[in-house]
Amino acid sequence: MQADTIIRNGRVVNVYSGEILTADVAIRDGRILHVGDCPTEGVPSTSIHDAEGDYLIPGFFDGHAHMDLFYNPFAYARCVLARGTTCIFNDGHDLAAAVGVDAFLAIIQSLQHGPMTIKSGAPAATPPYPDVEGENLWSMADFTKAMACEDILSVSETVAYLRIVHRDPNLMKRFALARTMGKLIEGHTTGANWDRLNALAYGGVLSCHESLNAADVTSRLRLGFYVMLRHGSIREDMPKYIEAVHAAEAFDTSRIMLVSDGIFADHLIERGNMDWVVAEAVRCGIDPVRAIQMATLNPARYFRLDHEVGAIAPGRLAHILVTSSLEQPTPRLVFARGGLVAEEGRLLTDAYQQVDPVVGSRPFEIADIHPDLFRIVARPGLATVPVITIVNRTVTGAEEIALPIRNGFYAPPEDVLPAFLIARDGRKTGRGFVKGYPRGLGGLASTVSHDTHGLLVIGSNPSDMALAAAEALKPGGGVGFVQNGEIRASIPLPLGGHCSLKSVPELAAEIRHLNGEIESLGTDLDNPLWTLVFLTFTSVLQLRLTYEGVYDVRRRKIVF
Repeated sequence: MQADTIIRNGRVVNVYSGEILTADVAIRDGRILHVGDCPTEGVPSTSIHDAEGDYLIPGFFDGHAHMDLFYNPFAYARCVLARGTTCIFNDGHDLAAAVGVDAFLAIIQSLQHGPMTIKSGAPAATPPYPDVEGENLWSMADFTKAMACEDILSVSETVAYLRIVHRDPNLMKRFALARTMGKLIEGHTTGANWDRLNALAYGGVLSCHESLNAADVTSRLRLGFYVMLRHGSIREDMPKYIEAVHAAEAFDTSRIMLVSDGIFADHLIERGNMDWVVAEAVRCGIDPVRAIQMATLNPARYFRLDHEVGAIAPGRLAHILVTSSLEQPTPRLVFARGGLVAEEGRLLTDAYQQVDPVVGSRPFEIADIHPDLFRIVARPGLATVPVITIVNRTVTGAEEIALPIRNGFYAPPEDVLPAFLIARDGRKTGRGFVKGYPRGLGGLASTVSHDTHGLLVIGSNPSDMALAAAEALKPGGGVGFVQNGEIRASIPLPLGGHCSLKSVPELAAEIRHLNGEIESLGTDLDNPLWTLVFLTFTSVLQLRLTYEGVYDVRRRKIVF
């Protein structure tokens, strides 16, 4: 037995048996060679690492990540690897739509040139509802090309789940192709009742990360779904799941996983990644070893990668963390493919350097940005206007408001802001009103707009809005905030108008600055930027802005 690396004096967390075993781990050619007593003869002293009695746990596997929440996938990989996430399934539908199939696949393939295990999904429905959100950004040929890529493991979450329930022919054709090519089908089943869950399972959906409470978890388990317990920046739902987890513990929790569903840049720095998610699960009452199993072996089994990752066992890739605590498992040492890649949160590898922004080239071709674009013509005979109201950072409501009219245009009060969604080619513009941002906000523009990826602009001053839009478009995409003719904040997003090329800490500082500038005007919003880019997300209640106007998700119709 000739190893090239040995980790000695560890307490190995066995995610197969639930035991903690005192053992050494020998590694050869990036894979685990032996678990047990490992002689060190012939192994260079620089390749012998003393765990000093600390725990050895498998590298964390985030089974539903978003590697493109303003940061780019390479910057994200570097950030989370230092915290012990060695395996990622990237949902990918937003970035895929923003940059196009060829650029997206180039990015996914570039990510293979590093020590982590990174796989992805690809979208079957982008945008979710083409009849109101613009034409499908991926053709059947694009989808077929993506499914042929071995690093694409599944169809990414299909948020328009009613299209599955109603057996939409275009979607069913894509699902059939995916299954033929051995791919999984990810779910997004927020609010689905028992009958709809049955229909979704029949339609091929295998998993869901959108449970809101213990009853949701149980109903999905009963129907054979793999259930992903989401705890991240978008929602922190772990405490609501615990009753269902404890009920399942008496029989089987192998179909339950812990996932992040995306963590904001500042939270990655302040909280961590899957190390934080596991710690939160333990804090809420899940046994530490079981929580680790849910963040390692269980996702590996679901994605059919458990012969490669998810456990410390011979033949598996040597993704190993050394940590002093199972309750707070942020690692002291991180090994990936057998190499020491991080120590005490400091990255030791130069892997995952930045991608060339030229790769992402679905350009914005909006010819002329001027203040007159940002006025809304009044509609005669319409006594009130349905206004989008902010409930929280992801959910909106509806309020009927009588808006004043001046010279044929709506002249809303300062707390009701005109909102515009402009297609990348400039040929379509959706218009509406939003309430919940600071009174008198001048102009705020973003080229990130889930899931349409157009230019989204809100504000009370057409001149400020035009300047903010021009600032957002300047580097090929980004975010701009203008108040009283002054550019107060700007975030360049040159990768497809969707991602920054900066490191996660640098990006976090830019986002904090922009949010702070908006908050200085007076607001209860906890994340003004994220709230903005979700105004176009048609799969969460209630009113959303589309290219056709204001869309009522509950009624499934354009209302303004």
